[in-house]
Amino acid sequence: MTTNPFTEEHNLLRESFRQFLQKEFIPHVDEWEQARHCEKDMFRKMGEAGFFGVSFPTEYGGSGLDLWSAVVIAEELSWANCGGLSMSLYAHTYLPLPVINAIGTEEQKHNYLKPALLGQKIAALGVTEPGAGSDVGGIKTTATDMGDHWVINGSKMWITNGTIADFILLAARTGEGHNLTLFLFDTNTPGFQAIPVKNKMGMHTSDTGQLFFDNCKIPKSAMIGEKDMGFYYIMSNFQEERLIASITGTAAAEASMERAKRYMKEREAFGRQIGKFQVLRHKLARITMEVEACRSLSYRAVAEFIEHGPAAYKIISIAKAYVCEKAFEVANEALQIHGGWGYHEDYGIARTVRDLRLMTIGAGTTEIMMEIISRIEIDEVKHERQIAGRVHA
Repeated sequence: MTTNPFTEEHNLLRESFRQFLQKEFIPHVDEWEQARHCEKDMFRKMGEAGFFGVSFPTEYGGSGLDLWSAVVIAEELSWANCGGLSMSLYAHTYLPLPVINAIGTEEQKHNYLKPALLGQKIAALGVTEPGAGSDVGGIKTTATDMGDHWVINGSKMWITNGTIADFILLAARTGEGHNLTLFLFDTNTPGFQAIPVKNKMGMHTSDTGQLFFDNCKIPKSAMIGEKDMGFYYIMSNFQEERLIASITGTAAAEASMERAKRYMKEREAFGRQIGKFQVLRHKLARITMEVEACRSLSYRAVAEFIEHGPAAYKIISIAKAYVCEKAFEVANEALQIHGGWGYHEDYGIARTVRDLRLMTIGAGTTEIMMEIISRIEIDEVKHERQIAGRVHA
């Protein structure tokens, strides 16, 4: 693949989104961070400006552009150094919405996908539970078929946008083993409750919720896709989430490197710029190589996903594991270059380090990625390739 996949159209989109962020986003970041506030109005502004749906079909409020356009949006959000709200925005877009676009009915697309892309409704993905994270098969929330409606009981944990969402793409058990089904769950349903998860290490501007479902009645039309196929839809959708994570991590690492470079040119010690000291120059050289390796790997993963869809899960798993680990290491080294000032909030690098720490955990831990990669290498998951291919729209 080319080392520069971006066309003039992508560059124009980048410039337009950069201007949007400079006006609507960046001036408020410090205020939001200090208040630990997830700004709901940004969902409306993003949707009205057309930045949610760049890679979605035009008939549902998207722009009909390619996946590289979504890469542009993810990269620029990372450079804004507000990891929490950025995560909430792309969790809204790239966790539930691709599934609705792929398997939803026309009615579901017009009632949920379209208003979400336009910023009129906020979406969340309800998979993780107190006792089931990477182990999706361990989900205990149930959906009971009552003939003319479903009844949902259970709870979810660590749900991004959980307390501000208008609807949730919800995974619930409808049988034994991997028999899970997906539902479009309106959060105004009686019996539903969401409480915020507080005291997080980072991602302070992201809304994170714990959800409770107590005999929640939902219509039969709320089921999306085929009954008992939810596990496979989730596994397929994880690939796009992990792909965006690798892009986000790469951009955050590059932004951290640039902060360190700028500081090395400004800061003086022992009568000269600290950028003149070999130990720091070599530290910068090493993280420069790591950023370029992250970019090459994540861009290759995008290219393979465009060509093969979720069946490209090997390179996506490699990218997610490698990039997210390296991104945190790069940001941590950038903080070290800043010395004592790096530990202070005013320089922004402390926030980046805190926020990036989640990247090795969310969307599948590094350990889970390693297990996936090792299983592929000893050829134990041929059936999963077939599943990924059949689920992808």
